[in-house]
Amino acid sequence: MELNLEALDARYAKLRVGQRRQEARLLLSIQEHGQRNAISVVKDGEGRYVVIDGHKRVRVLKRLKCDVVKAMVVEMPVGEALVSVYQMASGSGFNVLEEGWLVHELHRVIGWELGKVAVGMDRSKSWVSRRLGLVESLPESVQEKVQRGMLGAHAAVTYLLPLSRGNGSGCEKLAEKIGEARLTSREIGVLCRHYGLGRSQAAAKILEDPVRFLKALERAKQGEQDLGLSDSENRCLNNLGLVGNVCLGLARLWRRVMNYDTPEGTRRKLLEAFQRSRERWDDLEHAVAATLPAVQKEAEEHAGSSDADSDFEAASTRTQQPQDSQGFESQPQ
Repeated sequence: MELNLEALDARYAKLRVGQRRQEARLLLSIQEHGQRNAISVVKDGEGRYVVIDGHKRVRVLKRLKCDVVKAMVVEMPVGEALVSVYQMASGSGFNVLEEGWLVHELHRVIGWELGKVAVGMDRSKSWVSRRLGLVESLPESVQEKVQRGMLGAHAAVTYLLPLSRGNGSGCEKLAEKIGEARLTSREIGVLCRHYGLGRSQAAAKILEDPVRFLKALERAKQGEQDLGLSDSENRCLNNLGLVGNVCLGLARLWRRVMNYDTPEGTRRKLLEAFQRSRERWDDLEHAVAATLPAVQKEAEEHAGSSDADSDFEAASTRTQQPQDSQGFESQPQ
């Protein structure tokens, strides 16, 4: 029969996950061929038609501004109708959370005993009990994102559920960011693992921009970035490493190009270039020396250790020692 689309009761749409791609394909099909498969409804005690199966078709028809929907009225109680839909799909079309939502609806709302739920779904009592525990442990805000198709059920159960048991509020905040970023299950697992390590700085960076954190983590695997440092600190660290490597390579190269038979013109050019490089190094050394007093003061305030004071003074003295003032012309070759 045809029913008024707006008069349908879609209370059980929350038991299934929204799938945008499937609905997009369904929309194109209905646009071209019309509705070919009827939805399944039951009539409740107040005379309303409650949708049992076909929620995607209902949403698509509403998007197409349709007035009526083809429906098959099932003459059975709501609970049995819900179980019948699950049995017809043999459970294959349901993910782990959808099964948990169905168990919760049958047990907590309709009032079936867990044994009856197990028989109806052709499962063991321990199985339905575990499914019920999943949905009652996972925060509702996380489940809502799964229902809306913003978060995968596998990722929610595998990664976010263990996190929620130790940090419920943190789990919800992380799920909010993950839902906005549309990440893969593997990426969600990486974020949850680092978020659950208890490092406040890493957790703050994840919540600030999870995609950026994943990119930084990938660079860190390649030895390019330390997650415990800021961007500026990482650049400074990497550049110092680069300078050190260049100096090491130059030391080896210098011994080969600067020898007794090096032409005078080449010798002069190399020494002039070295002098310019040394001046740049002096600039860096002076900048380092200028920061040591501040570091020393901070150490005195927080550590109060005389050993630390002497270490800083010694470092400052060594750093601020003047370099050789003689030019290359006066030095023996």
